[in-house]
Amino acid sequence: MYENDRLRPLLLFKESDRKFLVEHPKWPVFDDESNESDSFLRNRIRKQILPHLLKEGANPEKIYRNFHDLEIPRPKADRSGKEVRVVSRQVLESETESVCKDILDLHMKSVFLHPLSGNFLRDLLSKIDSRTSFSLENREAWFWKSVSSDLYILPKSGAFFRSFQFDSESGFLRWNGKTKRVPEFCLPESDAEGEKILLRGIHRELSELLREKEIPVPIRKMLPILKRDGKTVMVCLRMWDTRMDDIQSDDFQGAF
Repeated sequence: MYENDRLRPLLLFKESDRKFLVEHPKWPVFDDESNESDSFLRNRIRKQILPHLLKEGANPEKIYRNFHDLEIPRPKADRSGKEVRVVSRQVLESETESVCKDILDLHMKSVFLHPLSGNFLRDLLSKIDSRTSFSLENREAWFWKSVSSDLYILPKSGAFFRSFQFDSESGFLRWNGKTKRVPEFCLPESDAEGEKILLRGIHRELSELLREKEIPVPIRKMLPILKRDGKTVMVCLRMWDTRMDDIQSDDFQGAF
């Protein structure tokens, strides 16, 4: 369950499953010594107030839920920077439909999107079970997966779906919340469809390279590429994912 920016994954399991996990000998439980200190409010509530509620026949969990809305996330000052979510393919391929819905709805809620409808969920899980690459969209997001990748959830309001901004005077390129200085004599473009780049003496199709690197199809048309004298010299992958290296052509002489 996701609430107030906290993820409590065990709440997705049945009570019997949670008891099995904590009682299983191969799953050691480590007790935090602060749990016994009366200097913390949470402990005073648990040790002093809850016993009185239980004695009077009250249900502390129900009382808590009456004063906490668990369905609607608390508003934030800025929701414009919606992020991508990645869901394990192994989980989606092995769990039941109901568990998959809980997990996917949890991810949707974390970026302020609505739960998936039953028909859309079944269509999505059917494509995942087919073990093929696909792109699927609903009103709020794109869902993309390659044959071997996890499932990407891409909110349509995310910064990665906005066109890049380029200031020719300063040379700064801005996209997906990131900034890069463009080398002299280079100009940024988008949509790598049909473009090639010279790598190790071979002209490679950009679409092939982006597929190999498992860049989601909806992102490929937005990803900035740099061209010089009509030739593609760089693909700005780090502006999509900072863990990735930019693709630079053999004859690229500029430097950031």
